[in-house]
Amino acid sequence: MKKILKWMGIGLAVIAVGMQFFRPERTNPPIDETRTFYSRLSPPDDIKGMIERSCSDCHSYATSWPWYSNVVPVSWLVADDVKDAR
Repeated sequence: MKKILKWMGIGLAVIAVGMQFFRPERTNPPIDETRTFYSRLSPPDDIKGMIERSCSDCHSYATSWPWYSNVVPVSWLVADDVKDAR
């Protein structure tokens, strides 16, 4: 029984390491300043700051990717969420 568990553990470790080679694309396309929320609506500075802190990471092309977006399978979820938000 111990031998089976040992090989299962090794197999899972190999799969986990292998998954790290299949990372999603995490790019930030160029930003067209004329099509941004700020250029169209001109919000006050306090609202602009709140939007930048709370929404811009996922809902803009200026995404700041967190450290855990480098670890599969979490990176797949984060990249999909950002893609849907954009």
